[in-house]
Amino acid sequence: MAPGMKRSFSTGRAAGSLESLMAARSSSRILNLVQAHKMAERSGAPMDPPLFQSPTLARCFIIKHRLRPEERLNFPGFRPTATKIIIPMDPSNLAMGGKSVFVTEGWFSQLMSEATGIPDFLSSPDGELLREFDQIPSFDPFLLREWLSRIGRTADDRYFNLSPSIIEGMEAFVLEEISLLVSMALSGKPASAAVLRLARKMLSSQYDDDLRPLQEVLRMSQEDFRDGMFGWKGLLYYKWLFKKVDGKVPGMITGLTEIRPKRHISRDQIDEANGMIRAISSTVVACARSVQVSLLAYDNAYRGLTQTQDPVGFRNFLLRAPQLFIELGESVGLLEHSVEFWAYRSGMIEPHRFTGDDYLSLVAELKDGLGA
Repeated sequence: MAPGMKRSFSTGRAAGSLESLMAARSSSRILNLVQAHKMAERSGAPMDPPLFQSPTLARCFIIKHRLRPEERLNFPGFRPTATKIIIPMDPSNLAMGGKSVFVTEGWFSQLMSEATGIPDFLSSPDGELLREFDQIPSFDPFLLREWLSRIGRTADDRYFNLSPSIIEGMEAFVLEEISLLVSMALSGKPASAAVLRLARKMLSSQYDDDLRPLQEVLRMSQEDFRDGMFGWKGLLYYKWLFKKVDGKVPGMITGLTEIRPKRHISRDQIDEANGMIRAISSTVVACARSVQVSLLAYDNAYRGLTQTQDPVGFRNFLLRAPQLFIELGESVGLLEHSVEFWAYRSGMIEPHRFTGDDYLSLVAELKDGLGA
């Protein structure tokens, strides 16, 4: 943008897009602060402390936006994603639309000062936090909490709760994973209903007296138990998510070849695509191996507890678990975003119009997104 040219927020008037964001809840790609604060206000207990000091930012959407090729021209260097802030015109009436801006845009500070009323926005705590959010690879609750901890920030625990849809999806997996330990806490009784109740409370962060037997088995103080449960929940979340994502990776790799156009593609284009596919494959394998190493350490610690009934090793592992979240979150998030991108883009292809240039563009976008 030329110096002196006035820059304004891009404004979205379509209510449907904001309403779909509202329905999406928070996820690895979306931080839905509008919904978080609305739910907190309904409960009569506002967020304490909130993520942002500005009431405007406290009720916004923050999105990891996958940049389209034409959008990358607006950003220095190469990056596959950018962090977009969407501020509703009226959080209670999304039909009015909203305004959006990318954190790394040159006029970001001025625009945010206008929106929030905070002078010198980049130097403010809210400005610093948004720049940190631009560095974090994912908004999943475990990665977000650990990232904030590392920069000395605290926020209300409700920002880090799993959404009900994720809890529902994880439930059967978690039941299988923790049943041995919960049975130990229940003196070996095969009480499936009790196991289910404790699993649900662990996933929803309801650390009440029902979980006291588990706390006693692990020989943890109340504070360490809460931190340990967060670590355990995080590891189970990544293990569950990796299992889901890893099963889709082979289809993505083979699909890259199978989807190749039968016409309107040259030998040089095929050779170039094959080179990129090899880079994609090797990067995916490296990501998967990194995750497997971390999860193997967890499996060994858990096996030691359930087979030798010695809680010390597992307890210490859980308290160190947040150290794994950055690496796990980056690797699993990279794989998740890639298979989601592939499913979305490959589903839009019209075979009779799909050319060699289109094919190369698609493979290159996937490769670039992986950083391959």
